[in-house]
Amino acid sequence: MALEQDYSEKKEENVEQEFQLLSILLQYPEKIDEVADVLETRHFLNSKAQLIYDILLKQFERDNQISKTKLFLKLKNDNIVNDPEKMLDNLTSGFNTPEELKPTIDIIKKNHQKDLLQRASKKIDKLAQQPELDISEYQSRAQEIIFTATNESSDLDKHIYTMEEALLESFEAYLNRKEKKIDVGLQTGFMSLDNLIGGFKKGHLNVIAASTSMGKTAFAINVAKNVLKRNEPTAIISLEMEAQEIVDRMLIQEAQVNGWKYTQGETNDEEDKRISKALDDLHEFPLSISDERGLNVAQIRARLRKFKAQMDDLSLVIIDYLQMIQLPEEHAQNTARAVGEIVLQLRNLASELEVPIVLISQISRSFTSRQDKRPVLSDLRDSGNIEEVADGVIFLYRHAHTSAAAREKAEAEGTEQDTEIIIAKQRTGQTGSIKLLFEEDYISFVDPENVAREGMIPNE
Repeated sequence: MALEQDYSEKKEENVEQEFQLLSILLQYPEKIDEVADVLETRHFLNSKAQLIYDILLKQFERDNQISKTKLFLKLKNDNIVNDPEKMLDNLTSGFNTPEELKPTIDIIKKNHQKDLLQRASKKIDKLAQQPELDISEYQSRAQEIIFTATNESSDLDKHIYTMEEALLESFEAYLNRKEKKIDVGLQTGFMSLDNLIGGFKKGHLNVIAASTSMGKTAFAINVAKNVLKRNEPTAIISLEMEAQEIVDRMLIQEAQVNGWKYTQGETNDEEDKRISKALDDLHEFPLSISDERGLNVAQIRARLRKFKAQMDDLSLVIIDYLQMIQLPEEHAQNTARAVGEIVLQLRNLASELEVPIVLISQISRSFTSRQDKRPVLSDLRDSGNIEEVADGVIFLYRHAHTSAAAREKAEAEGTEQDTEIIIAKQRTGQTGSIKLLFEEDYISFVDPENVAREGMIPNE
């Protein structure tokens, strides 16, 4: 209780800077544009100071200037303060200089941040008193509260550039790419795909979408294994498959053993040796897996932050899959809107963590009525606003799996393994398509270009 009283007293002392700021603005009204760019009404702790600042902001938005007379009339007509004449006199009688503006703004923002942390502390304390919450849900909500309280930038100017500043940053990044000082994108391990998209970029949300049984999860696991083999820390949020199933898929791919035989324990001695070697090769890979179902975005965010802290970094995140993420309660009646909100939050999360996120998604069944059943961006329209928000969209299409007749024809032509990887959207790369081969026995994909390159390497 004493702590709260101490904080309350300090809070009253701190609001002096808020009235000092208002005083500076009324004495130097031309400074309003500088302040309006970095300070919002929510940064004020004192309600009267907040109301006065709001009046000045609205004057500025409407008239491109502020007026003491209009402020006085507003205060008087709306009964905002008991004695508007005295208030205005207090604000204009003191001596201030323009040089005091920036340090005053800094103090106001610092006080606002402290207030947010104090409020967060109280929320967490109340949260701890809810016995129905299990520990994982409590941790997730507490992390979200802290994140919300601390995620305000202390420097709002960091995204404002002159042409010269932007050009210098752009040219420096170009030179770094030329000299291979930075990664231009996380390589998927499939040469044909990497040549087309340049790898997955940090901070980008990439959607891998397909209809049922096209192999989208197998493809994502394949990419994860390729990335892990380069010792790149990877996280998988699996809302459908268990962790053991994911690792089984990697083992089957790496050992090149028949998936059915592996799951049934029917492998022979030679295959057992390959499995043993695969276990040795995979066991030190920097991989973290969450396989709990029914997670929401806040819980996914909390787990990924935890994984990044545990592994010191994250190079790739895979989320399997979109339609299994718990919908926000406020949008539960409108599924498309709710899914759209999830996609937007995941894109923001990719930017926050500075990691490429690969989000697996189903597509609508609208393609079944088309003669050409290759998926297109409009097939995502039942899944919120993926096509607008995602940085990249990759479709998987296996013609042999569209009908019994198509499969029979593909088997006759020897094309039943053909999988078209369609890059339908790419914010920083090319669109187009490539061909991979799907090996059903090993639940894995093969790039003909990789095979061709490997064939050119002489045997030792």
